[in-house]
Amino acid sequence: MTTPLSRIPRPQPDRFVGQKKLFLVPNYTMPPGMPDEGKDLFEKYWSEVRDSITSLERSLGVVCKVYHELVCDEGEDGLRQIDMMNPSGSQLIRAMCQSTASLRSLEDAELVAEHTDWHRILGMGPVSQKVFTLALEGYQETLDARYAGISERISGDLEEGESAALFIREDHRAQLGSDVQVFFVAPPSLDRLKRWLEDTLGQQTSDE
Repeated sequence: MTTPLSRIPRPQPDRFVGQKKLFLVPNYTMPPGMPDEGKDLFEKYWSEVRDSITSLERSLGVVCKVYHELVCDEGEDGLRQIDMMNPSGSQLIRAMCQSTASLRSLEDAELVAEHTDWHRILGMGPVSQKVFTLALEGYQETLDARYAGISERISGDLEEGESAALFIREDHRAQLGSDVQVFFVAPPSLDRLKRWLEDTLGQQTSDE
């Protein structure tokens, strides 16, 4: 069950004692060549994410485990992966892992590699309908397998009474177990960032 942060401004600690708690952070990564306006929005978003997590920790317990989509390693190796794929959020994640949390591996490396390959093939725009169909099916199958693996990993790794943070794209389809209480981190700047990205990407598409 997902509980929007806006609906639980002051969670009652006793209600969640002994339960698995997951702070779900919509993962928005800053693309290269971002104009200053976009950089400012990303900086504000991740600053507010930090404040929101801190607020949740006061009521629900400090984050002891961090999960990040597409990360297959733990410790410094995993953090380096995050530095490359999510430079705007990596500073916050590194700070959490230098404090109370540890970065946990979340996904299977071979499955991620296969999914990435299918994505690249689709991005090339196959001329053959047969190849396109095969790539689309492969992409969807590996995506579904990734989300199933994410759900299984978190349910099995997160212990009762622990709080953790998951950084994952907002339109994910991972079905987390009923034993995990999910708190959706939606800081005030989230909607503004999404609108700006939609407008910017839409303008780029129209200019092509």
